[in-house]
Amino acid sequence: MNLSKSFLAALALTVAAAAGAQTLKMTPQVVRITAYEASTSVNLVVVKPEVKLDVLDPAVFTVQTNGVERNVKIVYTCDDRGEWTDGGDYLAFGLEVSRERGAAPLVSRGMGTWSTAYPVKVALKQGKSVKAAGKKYTAVECETPHALRNFLSESDFFRRGTFTGPSTGRPGDETLTYGAYEPEALRIDGKANPLIIWLHGMGEGGTDVSIELMGNEVVALIRNDIQSHFTTEGGDKGAYVLAVQCPTMWMDTAKGFSAGDHPSLYSDVLKSCIDHYLAQNPDVDRNRVYIGGCSNGGYMTVNMLLRNPGFFAAAYPTCEAFADANISDLQIKQIAGENIWFVQSFDDTTVRPTEYCIPTYKRLIEAGAKNVWLSMFENVTGTDTPGQRLMGHFSWVYVFNDQVTGAQAQSTGELQPSNNGGGAVAPQGFHNLFDWMNAQVLTAPEVPQQQGGRR
Repeated sequence: MNLSKSFLAALALTVAAAAGAQTLKMTPQVVRITAYEASTSVNLVVVKPEVKLDVLDPAVFTVQTNGVERNVKIVYTCDDRGEWTDGGDYLAFGLEVSRERGAAPLVSRGMGTWSTAYPVKVALKQGKSVKAAGKKYTAVECETPHALRNFLSESDFFRRGTFTGPSTGRPGDETLTYGAYEPEALRIDGKANPLIIWLHGMGEGGTDVSIELMGNEVVALIRNDIQSHFTTEGGDKGAYVLAVQCPTMWMDTAKGFSAGDHPSLYSDVLKSCIDHYLAQNPDVDRNRVYIGGCSNGGYMTVNMLLRNPGFFAAAYPTCEAFADANISDLQIKQIAGENIWFVQSFDDTTVRPTEYCIPTYKRLIEAGAKNVWLSMFENVTGTDTPGQRLMGHFSWVYVFNDQVTGAQAQSTGELQPSNNGGGAVAPQGFHNLFDWMNAQVLTAPEVPQQQGGRR
């Protein structure tokens, strides 16, 4: 009998506790995606609680993104876009970067696909509680089993557009997608502004330019570290950025995949797209249009130089995939007067530099090139995780990290790869790729040749 009484008493207490338990409901709103050197990751989750919390303590919350448990670093009130607002109606959960594959919303870099099912869940850690409007809540209900397609990222700073024009080598048209970064301060200053063009690699093709912008951290081109290297006609800091995306890969031709032995399907439509952009934006300085890209996009950069000599003020092909064997001696002579800065890692096994940029660079030097340079790194070491060794093909990391600060001595001899900026020479006296690029102007007089050592 006593045992029965004890059981009933315990049951009564449990029921009473359950009756007194409070569940706080929150509604998931958006997630923010950040581009890193070798991946993308959600680092911010925004929700709307039904009532405002009295105290914000990240230690009591747990957040899952796409089934991956995340470490909550900070919680703050914000607007519906995650911007801090004192006493805002929304909450932002700042998350520690996760290297787990499930934390990345980019499913694959093949033809541009974001995750179609990215669930988010916010809860309280076991035994924790929160207070809101004077009440104690022992549970949080906040989960979505479906994709949060409304995400935030630095790609939001780019204006989207498309351009359609004739294909090269076969009948019909091709449509390109592009993202254009046009900062308001430059757009209204009434001065001529430089334009940086970027062409994506093989895995970032498609019709969603955010894949190109985020997949390889192309958004770094609009960050202050790189923007501060450029000056407008009026002396202000900054440049426009145009990232162009083809629906497949730049190396597609009417005869299949090609490393330069056949013209790209997109050769003419890309040039027409650039011409169209310039026509629609008369404040772009026609004498300061710079073009570059990685891998597949590096191939297309070289392709554009070969087909349009004298049009671009400078080029910065990175781990470029235009086979040297497919460049004629006449073409080498035609572009020997271009301003080019190649970037690659010597341990790249995807696009071997000994078959691509190195022989092309040496042939250009033999042809009398004065302003052609090569930064050859030993390997690719990241900074997001200090000392992290990345694939040798990822040399664009050095470009977007603003770490290309030297070049090889102009020579047809043996190279000395260096992770200290790519080489010991300062091209034209410039100790930075983007400073050098900013100084290249089509109509400018020739700069006296200087191969200064590193400062």
